[in-house]
Amino acid sequence: MQESAIKRWALHIFLAATLAFMLAPILIVVVNSFNASAFNAWPPHGFTLDWYRKVLANPAFQRGTVNSLIIGVISTAIVLVLGTPIAYALARIRLRGVTGLKAILFAPLIVPRVAIGFAMFVLFVALGTATGLRLYGTFTGVILAHCVLMLPFVVAILTVSFGEVDPIVEEAARDLGASPIAAFRLAVLPQIKGALLVSGIFAFITSFDEVETTLFVVRPAVNTLPVEMYHFLEQYQDPTIAALSTLLIAFTFFIALAVPFAVKGNELLRMMTSGKQ
Repeated sequence: MQESAIKRWALHIFLAATLAFMLAPILIVVVNSFNASAFNAWPPHGFTLDWYRKVLANPAFQRGTVNSLIIGVISTAIVLVLGTPIAYALARIRLRGVTGLKAILFAPLIVPRVAIGFAMFVLFVALGTATGLRLYGTFTGVILAHCVLMLPFVVAILTVSFGEVDPIVEEAARDLGASPIAAFRLAVLPQIKGALLVSGIFAFITSFDEVETTLFVVRPAVNTLPVEMYHFLEQYQDPTIAALSTLLIAFTFFIALAVPFAVKGNELLRMMTSGKQ
């Protein structure tokens, strides 16, 4: 018993140390956002809110935030519309060559995003030269690039969820006279709404935070917030970025914690805690 208690306490200490190690960078950023020093001196020399005022008054950050929200919402909607039928097909239909299809579909998960960004840049410029189609430096081009990055995550999450839905429910709806689309909408979609919400949140955060690929396909007029932060760091080294990062951390926690509770009360929370789909 004593040896078991020692092991349990050792495990708790190890987990606490691991958690502290993972949270330390975030805590340092948050503390530094109130640093009175203009040169990120550590430990902080005082307390100030000037950096937050500077963030909120910066036109580039304002424009980048609006652009990121527009691009994130549109690209999330697109990947959900495209990813849902793809995931359904992968979970329900057995086709030859599906392994090759999955390799192409999930390639963005393993290819460096810098390489994807450069490939997108070359593709957009080539298309513009050959056909006159303007994608480089436009909202459409950035949204397309983000969709390529986000689609594998959405498909992976939804494929697992579709695999857990009993096909008998859909077959029963078909036997009762529902069309294939109606059976899917009425019998299948309600059972994966939690997965749709989770994948949508994950896709939006991925788009909002994307910088490596975006750098290759934007122009100043459509710069996203992470790109504006990158350019700001090239010129300044004060705690302004720490203040903005703190606001983004709070924004991310708000999305992750508040949105699930907005789905029919606590239905999603009950689903997660009960382990039922």
